[in-house]
This record gives sequence, structure tokens and C-alpha cells, in this order.
Amino acid sequence: MKKMIYTGLAFALVVVLQSCGSKGWTDDSKASANKVCMMGMEISYPDDAKSICDCYIDNLVKKYPNADFTAEQNTEVMDSCTADAKKKADDEMERKLNESMQNLEDGIEKAGEEIEEAADAVKEKVEEKK
Repeated sequence: MKKMIYTGLAFALVVVLQSCGSKGWTDDSKASANKVCMMGMEISYPDDAKSICDCYIDNLVKKYPNADFTAEQNTEVMDSCTADAKKKADDEMERKLNESMQNLEDGIEKAGEEIEEAADAVKEKVEEKK
């Protein structure tokens, strides 16, 4: 999914830069690129969107001052700028998964205890009736 967003960003950015008709970055092309970036990153990494897009635009401008980058180069820059946010999101997902597994285990254990208690109560009733 995120790879599709990166590819979409690359395509949109190329269209933006070509429509500006310049051989390099202008304030308008940087603003347009930032807007395109923010649209994608607010979906993928809402808490980190601004810092990711700042990194992304800064690195594109530094590495490709003539705005002559390929989709692959665009993806490499985006990957480097999203690495920390991706790790944070992966860590959070793992934490939630572990928490869910623990809750499931706790629920199974509690259900087992309740079944044992119910079985003991049934045994007591049977013994009383004898």
C-alpha cells in the first residue's frame, strides 16, 4: 500500500514539475511537491507527515537541484525519510498484536478457570444427591 502511495507521489511530482515548465525547483514547485507529499503522508503517517515531507523535499532539492530524478530515485528518498516513522508504526503494531494475544490468553485462562469451577459445582451437587 505504501509503495503505491510512493509511486503515486513520484508520478504526481513529475507532473507538477513538468507543468511548471522549469528545469529546477521554484518556490511554487516545492510548495506543490510538499502538498502532494502531505496528501499521501497524512494517510500513511499522520503524526509524522510534516517532518517526513520536510525531509523529502529538502533531500530531493539537495540531491536533484534540476528536479531531474526518476521514480526509483524518488522512492529511495521517500524510503529514507519514512524509515523512522515506519519503524515506529511497526513497533506500535507489534505492541498492539502482543497486547491482543495476551488478552486472548488471559481470556482463555479465565474461561478455563470458570469451566473448572462450574464442573466442581456440578460434582458437589451430584455428591449431595447421593
